[in-house]
Amino acid sequence: VLFDGEAAADTLSRAGQALEGLKDQYRHCKTILALGTGARVIDAAGLPAELPDGGADPGLMRFEDATDTDTAVAAFAAALAQHRHWQRETDPPRI
Repeated sequence: VLFDGEAAADTLSRAGQALEGLKDQYRHCKTILALGTGARVIDAAGLPAELPDGGADPGLMRFEDATDTDTAVAAFAAALAQHRHWQRETDPPRI
């Protein structure tokens, strides 16, 4: 989960270890949730918003309204219950 916050998003977007950790989560087909400005970290890591087939990635979730936590948490829990989003997997990895 990438939380909302200008300073946090700026710091994480410049932290190589944080970006590599996020890329690993993506490569392992795990669910990723970004709230508000947390989405900037996804962009900094270069994670593609679309699946290889061009469809939306159900495991890469962006909620621009960081105050709508009820909706975000419910969607995150449902996506997390899938354990992994295998439709994202490619060999070699896209990122």
